[in-house]
Amino acid sequence: MSKKPKRTRITAPKAAAVKLTIRPITREKNGSVWVTYLVQGWKEGDKWQRRQFKSEAEAQSFAALKQVAMENKGRAQRMILSSLTQEQHDAAVAALDRLGNAYTLADAVEFFLKHHRPPEFTIRLRAALKFFLDEKERDGLRPRTIKALKAGVERFIKATDDPWTHEVTHQQVDGYLRGLRSVDGQRKASKKTWNNTLNELRGFFAWCATPDKTTNRPFTFENPALTVGAYDARQVREEQNARPITTKIETMPRLFSVLSRWRKGALVRYFALAYFAGIRPMEIQRMDGREAELINLRTRTITIPANISKTRHERQIVISDNLAAWLEAFPGPITPPNFGRMRDLVRKHFAMTHDEARHSFISYHVALHRSLGDAALQAGNSETIIRRHYLNLHPKDEGAEFFRVMPDPKRRLAVIAAKPKAKPVRHLRVV
Repeated sequence: MSKKPKRTRITAPKAAAVKLTIRPITREKNGSVWVTYLVQGWKEGDKWQRRQFKSEAEAQSFAALKQVAMENKGRAQRMILSSLTQEQHDAAVAALDRLGNAYTLADAVEFFLKHHRPPEFTIRLRAALKFFLDEKERDGLRPRTIKALKAGVERFIKATDDPWTHEVTHQQVDGYLRGLRSVDGQRKASKKTWNNTLNELRGFFAWCATPDKTTNRPFTFENPALTVGAYDARQVREEQNARPITTKIETMPRLFSVLSRWRKGALVRYFALAYFAGIRPMEIQRMDGREAELINLRTRTITIPANISKTRHERQIVISDNLAAWLEAFPGPITPPNFGRMRDLVRKHFAMTHDEARHSFISYHVALHRSLGDAALQAGNSETIIRRHYLNLHPKDEGAEFFRVMPDPKRRLAVIAAKPKAKPVRHLRVV
């Protein structure tokens, strides 16, 4: 027969008003032996109480809580004049006991009023978003920008189950951003995606917190996205590709030969403007129907007005000899019927990225002309961006070949034209 464990008695300090004890008890049944822990030493309704636990940790935890509760009944009272009723006083004491040393009662009230005090007009996030987008549309925001704002905020609404606007907290916004994933659904979203999403939410909640009688705002008293941290520009740059993707010079004739023969050259003008003028894809689409106004072959300039430009600043692009040849050889609309599907097929066939044509134009232009300022003016970027991303991507001879990719209408092919012969230098003669 096994020896019974030695009994130990755990007692409360002698100074305590209530003395609780914990003692182990060995029990045996059907050949099994186990130990339980008995807590005893307090009264309820003039009767001594005891309670049994399976583990010593549970017994000690219960004894500690019970001892605090019993001692609080006998603690010293202070005589303080107060406007509180007895019920309000008891509620305040209970609240302070629950907060402990972690927070003050004022901290708890401040947090509650920020996140749970309803404004005069309460509204769900999805309904607030509709008012927000309607106002942005009246302000003249571009449809593409409105679509992006709607998609970004709607993802947050779906993730948070469409809460009341005034109940959204900083923790919810931060947790949502930390849960963002890349397109494959496995890797964490990029730092740029984090910043873009955060900016969308900040703008939306700032609007919700702005007083406005026509929409019964404010919908909330604070912007929960304002205190969420964003990544700085250096951190974003370090995560992105060091160099942009450009099309190799040997691929250019094959690409434009295919475009010349496919669908009677329906997409030649679009890709010629993208590759040899560096116009952004969305800007080219906005030019549709205004070719005669914007493309001037006589002065060899293309005008990108402010209402088409992504940057909302007008710029002019010089039409190179090979671009002029492509535009003259293939007249017609820039974006023909069924344009989107055909463009995507070409991109997929040549494994082309979204802005590869524009990146190619800028990098080959810098390689040929060695002018950051001229490239920045025509591309609509700053010289800093051109220097950081496009300088020395290609040698000068490749830049010259890029702008000599010309159409051969008879054979419906693209060729790299021969290098023009250098004109002899004529010397002045003294007469």
